Amino acid sequence: MFQSIKAKVITIFSLAMIIFTCLLLTIVFINERERVLDLELEKSTDISKMHANLLSQEFAQYVAMLQMVSDNPQLKTNDKPFIMQQLQRLMMIGKGNFINAIYVDKNFNLTDVLGHENKVTNPLFVHGEQWRGKEYNITVLMQSKFEKTPVIMVAVPILNNQQEWIGSIAVAVPISALTKKLSPIKLTKQSYAWLVDSNNLIVSHPSAKLVLKSTLSTEESKSYPGFYKIVKQINLQDHGYGRYMDAAINESKIVTFSKVDYLPGWTLFVTTKESEIFIAIYQILYNILIISSILMAIFLIFISQLSNSVTRPIIKLTKEIKVAVSSKNHDFEGVNSKDEIGQLSKAFKGSFKKIRSHTEHLEKVVNERTEEISTKNALLSEQNDKLEELVSKDPLTHLYNRRAFMSLLDKELARAKRHGATITLAILDIDHFKKVNDTFGHNVGDQVLCRFANELVNNMRTEDLICRWGGEEFVILLWEATADGAFNRMDQIREKISKIQLDTVGQITFSTGMVTMKEGEEFKDWLHRADDALYKAKATGRNRIVKN
Repeated sequence: MFQSIKAKVITIFSLAMIIFTCLLLTIVFINERERVLDLELEKSTDISKMHANLLSQEFAQYVAMLQMVSDNPQLKTNDKPFIMQQLQRLMMIGKGNFINAIYVDKNFNLTDVLGHENKVTNPLFVHGEQWRGKEYNITVLMQSKFEKTPVIMVAVPILNNQQEWIGSIAVAVPISALTKKLSPIKLTKQSYAWLVDSNNLIVSHPSAKLVLKSTLSTEESKSYPGFYKIVKQINLQDHGYGRYMDAAINESKIVTFSKVDYLPGWTLFVTTKESEIFIAIYQILYNILIISSILMAIFLIFISQLSNSVTRPIIKLTKEIKVAVSSKNHDFEGVNSKDEIGQLSKAFKGSFKKIRSHTEHLEKVVNERTEEISTKNALLSEQNDKLEELVSKDPLTHLYNRRAFMSLLDKELARAKRHGATITLAILDIDHFKKVNDTFGHNVGDQVLCRFANELVNNMRTEDLICRWGGEEFVILLWEATADGAFNRMDQIREKISKIQLDTVGQITFSTGMVTMKEGEEFKDWLHRADDALYKAKATGRNRIVKN
């Protein structure tokens, strides 16, 4: 049998096909391995950039909140009750991201939201130019004096009309808040994100023994060989990636990094085991191996029956396969025939299509993730706009507007119910205010409204909620006040304001309707009762308070 030319050709060709198939698998493995690695590194780098941007946007929101508060003219008057109110407001809109809010005046006297007072002596603050002449400042990690925990201070300056520094307002962001935001970051099931500050100190990491204890070094490490090269990259570029060995588990890992814009010098890392990245390519190779084995078994059964006439088509098929393997853009055509060679050609064509299909699928996943990130960023921006709108105040009197009052009311009612406390609602209406506008003009009317609002703020407690309801009407929510106690307090304020003589208008008075909330009463019914009481006060002569 082996003495015939046909048998020799079949035997040699069969061996050649086995060798060729093994070579094909090897080439596919090498080419696709690097391709998959590049795609995963690109995806991981995008994830690093995305979450670095999200952290930057997070701190940009903090700065915007502080700037909104610092622009308030009343803050520049060093009004302690108002300052405490603004600090409490920052804590409320921070939604748990802050553990403290702080005000520092021009003499470096510090007051926090809990009423702690202290003298600022830290040289980084007192002598540091970074605290003056800038729109904002974000510190490196520091130990909070009051909470005894590592925090990042975010601060904005308070400027007078001459743009001179007269103080700062700041919030303390605990490092634990950043750790919670990093925990959902995933490339694979076992990947994780971690954070390094501007001093190369590890401030967030799944391994507790590294947090606040280890710093990155440009020197070779026995525990993490090769990582020093990545540290050198960080000093030269904003985004990148690299490989290193984890000696503890004797496994290669890849890490991508991205600088956090709003945290100068801070870097976000995403680390992944290299073996996890290649799970997909191993699956592809396994499928190729199974398909190739089946095809070769079929081919070897029928190749013994082939004649010399099939030699040329086989050679042509071999050349076509080699070209397809060496060039990923080549369109595999194969041999167009109805016999076994044609079937083999179609089988190889199907294999190449599957390989390219897997590659295109990976690229599609990356594009879908990118679109998903853009959608989430748009949603986050929309939510921030809504938050800014909800917390706005009346631009004339700087009191809460009706929308803000209704937003805070639910929390106050829930707190009162939880503690079994009583609360009283008062509706105030400035007497004959229309006459003031008609006689002296709306500018004088606005001055009367502002003076009236300031008197209310100066004479009410900080826990009382004051709102400009509309026009010359004001609404006050008196916390933990009995009906008699609330009446006496409001009557004292009424007498005090009625004795004030304004330069243009003279005496101003107001009428008030007051009601204490009944158990299970709806707010609209409560408000209606207060409005009825106000109507009675105005109908019976004004400058008086009526309880209902």
